Order: sequence, then C-alpha cells, then structure tokens
Amino acid sequence: MNNLSNFISRFFRSVHFKIALIFTVITLITLGLVGAFFVNQYSSQLIQSFDDRVTVPSTIKSQLISDLQNSNKKAANQDINQALSTLGGSTDQDYVYVVDKSGVIRGSLTVEMKQLVGQQIDSSISGKKVQSNIYHALSSSKDYVRRFRSESLGRRYETLTIPLESKPGDRSSTVGVFVYTASMESIYESIANITNMFVGALFIPLLMAIMIGFLMVHLLTRPITELAEQTEQITKGNYSIKNSIKSKDEIGILATQINDLSDTIASETATSNMESDRLNSLLSNMTDGVLAITRDGTITVINQAALDLLHIPRTYKAVGKNISDLLKLVDKKITLRKLFQSIRGFVVEPDGPDGVTLNAVASLVRRQSGFISGAVVVLRDVTRQLKLENDQKNFVSNVSHELRTPLTSVNSYIETLQEGALTQKKIAREFLGVAHDETQRMIHMINDLLELSRMDQGRTKMDTEAVNFTKFINYVLDRFDVMFKQGHSMHSDNHYKIIRNYDQKKSCYVEIDSDKFMQVVDNVINNAINYSPDGGNIEIGINETDDSIILSIKDHGLGIPKKDLENVFTRFYRVDKSRARKQGGTGLGLAISKEVVEALHGKIRVESTVNVGTTFFISLPKVDTSSSRFDFS
Repeated sequence: MNNLSNFISRFFRSVHFKIALIFTVITLITLGLVGAFFVNQYSSQLIQSFDDRVTVPSTIKSQLISDLQNSNKKAANQDINQALSTLGGSTDQDYVYVVDKSGVIRGSLTVEMKQLVGQQIDSSISGKKVQSNIYHALSSSKDYVRRFRSESLGRRYETLTIPLESKPGDRSSTVGVFVYTASMESIYESIANITNMFVGALFIPLLMAIMIGFLMVHLLTRPITELAEQTEQITKGNYSIKNSIKSKDEIGILATQINDLSDTIASETATSNMESDRLNSLLSNMTDGVLAITRDGTITVINQAALDLLHIPRTYKAVGKNISDLLKLVDKKITLRKLFQSIRGFVVEPDGPDGVTLNAVASLVRRQSGFISGAVVVLRDVTRQLKLENDQKNFVSNVSHELRTPLTSVNSYIETLQEGALTQKKIAREFLGVAHDETQRMIHMINDLLELSRMDQGRTKMDTEAVNFTKFINYVLDRFDVMFKQGHSMHSDNHYKIIRNYDQKKSCYVEIDSDKFMQVVDNVINNAINYSPDGGNIEIGINETDDSIILSIKDHGLGIPKKDLENVFTRFYRVDKSRARKQGGTGLGLAISKEVVEALHGKIRVESTVNVGTTFFISLPKVDTSSSRFDFS
C-alpha cells in the first residue's frame, strides 16, 4: 500500500504528468473556445432566422391600420382576423393579435385569443412584460422586442410589439399595436442539442489529445529521464555509465556534454584521489605532526604523528576542535596571531613529566587575493634535541670543571716546587707524586672520553665470541679476591668479601667482547666497593631465563637516593661528587658500561635503597652452544 502511495505521489510530481496536464488543459481550452464560438454562431443564426420569421409584412400592416380606423368595429374585427390569417409560419404556440389604442383586443390569429376579442388587454392575458411593451409602443411609437420565460407554461417566448401608425413617425397617429408572441423553445432545444452533440464529440478528441500528450511527453522526457539517472550515478561516484542519446537537438547536445563532463569528472576525481592518497601517505609516514587549521584555529586535518604526540586516540576527537584548546595555548599566553606571525614557531612545554616538548611552526595558507584562509601547523618533538643541547652544555661544563680541578692542583704543586720546595726531597717527592696521580687521572678521563666518542660515532668494534659466562665471571671475581687479600682496594683497612650466589659448575653461554665486558664488570664492582666504605659483602648472582642471562651485583653500602637513580648512567654524574673525586673517579665508568652492554644487545638497570644497598642487573642474550672458544680456567 505504501509503495502504491509513493508511486502515485511521484507520478503526480513528475514532469511527465505536469507536461501532459498542461498539454491536456491547452487542448481542452482550445476545443472549448472553438466549440463555444461554433455554438454561439449557430445560436445567432437560429435566432436571426427566428427573428426574420417573427415579422409583419407592410401590406398586412397597412391593412390593419385601415381596419382599425374603420368605425364599424365588428366588420373591422372580421377584416383584422382575415388579414392575420394570411400570416404564414405561425404555430399553435404563437400568439398573434392586434390591440387598438384603447387597449382593446380587436383580432387574433390563435383560437384562444379570438375568444378574448373586444376585451381590455391586461396582465392576466398577455403578462405584465407584454402589457408593458404594448403601452410603451402606444405611447412612444417604437417597436419593442422582448424575450422572456413563461413561469406558468415553462417555455421561452419572444414578443414583437409594433405600433400601427396612420402617419409614420407621428406618435399621435397611432391607432393600435400589433403583438406577435412566438415560442422560442424549439430554437433553444436545437441549441441544447448542438451543444450536447459538441460536448459528446469533444470527449473523443480530448481523450486522443491526452493519449497523444502522454506519448509526446514520454518521447520528450525519456532522454531527460536517462540524463537524470546518469547524473544520479555521477553524484554517487559511478562515472562509467554513459547515455545513449544520439539526437541532434538541444537535448542531444546536452547529453553529449554530460558524457564529456562525466569523463572529465572521472579524470579529475582519479587525479584528486591519487593526490589525496599521496598526501595521506605522506602525512601518515611523516615523523612530524601536521595539522591543517582554519583562520579561527579549527582543526580540519590531523595526521597520525600529531595524534601520537598529543596522546589523542582517534582522529574524530581532534577534528573540529580548536588548536588553542588542544595545545593549551591560552594557558601559555600564546595567541593564534602570534602563532601565525612567528617564523620559528613556539616551544610548547609538556604538561606533565612524561609529556614531550613540541615546537609548533605555522605556515599560512593564502588565496590569490591574499586573504588568509588558514594555516598548516607542524609539530616537532624537540624533547631529545633540547635534552642533547642541554647535555652538551652540561658536558662542556663538566669536562671543563673536571680538567680545571686537577690542572689547578698540578699547577699549584709545580709553582711551589719552582719557588724552592724542589730542594726538599721529601716534599718534592710528595708533590711530584700528587702531580703524577692527577695527570694519570686526566689521562684516564681523556681516554674514557675518547672511548665514549668512538661509541657515539659507531667506530668501536666489538670482537664478540661465545663465552662460558660462569667461567668468565669466576675469572673476574678471582682477580678481585686476590686484590682483597693483598689489600689493594681503596679501602684497604676494611674487609670486603665476594659472595657467589650461583652454581659455579653450571655452564651458560653468551656472546660478548671479553675485554670490554670485563671492563663493565670491573666498573660496577669498583662502584660497589667505593660506595661501601665500611666494607662488607658483595653478592654476585647469575640467573637464566628462556632467552637471557642476568648478572646481578649487589652491595650493602650507602645506596643511591631515588631522585638520582635515573641519572646514574649519565656522563660525569656523581651521587657524591666529593667522594668520587677523592677516590679518583671520572664519572664516566657507568656511562661507558651502559654503552658497552647496549652494544652487546643487552640491558643494564639499577635498584637501590639508601643505607641498605644497591643492586645492578645486567642481562645479555643467551647463546645456545655446547662449547666455549675461550677458556678462563
């Protein structure tokens, strides 16, 4: 039912119906006007023929005037009846009679009226309208014609009232009135019949006109319908459909142009899609965040890198938002105008400790008229860059400080020796010893710096080999055991003992550069000794996982504050600078250790509690081998 209703509704709204309706209405109006003109002309001719019939010949008119002037009324009346009888064409529905100037009926053609001869004319006989015409004719000497409908008889009549004047034009010579009332019913019946016949005959050409109209509309609108279907497909992105209209008229020209337009749109769309794909691919693979904004700051496009930098999970949560809200520019007192006018952009600081520092640079989008319609904002993560710049500044400052202190000390001792202390052998030997130690520390620091520089540049070569890690660690620890027995540690007055919390007979293999990894272990154990000034145990553990070997080195010394844990592998960083410098440390040992472990595809981390102790964990990839190519036994 709904489908039928929709079909009917679409039909009455369609061009087919509207054009067919207009054609039908025009045809109907044309036929109606033609029919009305025809009926009107036919009616006029019938009425004119009737009027020609309702008339009085001049001879009879003269005879009637003469009879009315006869003083012998009886003979005159007979003569009048005789004269009226000569009128032809009258019917039983016609009323023909003569009234003298006194209003008395003097003669009649009809039987009914003959019975009224000699009586005064009144409205009951002739009707009010005819009676009025009779008296007007007697008083004005003019002919009167009146058409009327008899309410009593239900018929239409025409009455001709002619004054009878003995002297034409002289109203005073009027001797009577000739009255001819004829029925027009047959005339109007003829007119009605003709009208009905025309209306009946009008139905057939009207029906044919409607059919021809719909056929013409169909022929006319079929190409339009085809064009409409084609354009609908074009709006849906289907450009392969072509119309088959081959006519040479305006519609054919339009059809050809639409086919050409479809090809052009298809080509332009393909080019646009290709450019869009390229742009999307470019934006998706860019490491920098890119946002397209309108002149009021509303975001219209954002790439994945920008979403990641701003920690936004989905594109729809950013598009439509204002960049000032997204980057919190208002809180940072940065307006859109400043962002657009800045050449180098602004550094947007992170809101929390885990955020990234962004550099926002805007490139204006201008129309040919110069109107600024928006901007493209590039977000670059400068966290690492700023950290490197800060590290470089700190590095230069630390190197300068670390070198200035021993150089100042050496310079002071040399100046003292030059001033005369050289003659005092004991003092001179002590001063030269200090100068030698400081010089060795600077040489050691410079060597460490050179080693770190080579690692940063990737010029350090790792001579790796598969090593029995248990035997390797035993070899390193045996060296420390001998050193402790001989009292060669920095705290020779205190007792240190290495505890081996692992199965010394179990073999496990890793691929390492033995010399460099031995330096790592030495650095970590020396660090444990230096920060355990009261002596104590240093616990060494070796644990295995499915794919790693984990070495743990634990002391029970001073520990490292929590705030310093993340910086222990930073170059020149010392938890206790005075203690480290007194012990001859350069502050580069753990930094070198971290670089070596990472170069071996391992990881190093630290856990510590103040006044409880520190544990370093070094994990290395495990090697599946049954023999060692390096024996430390």
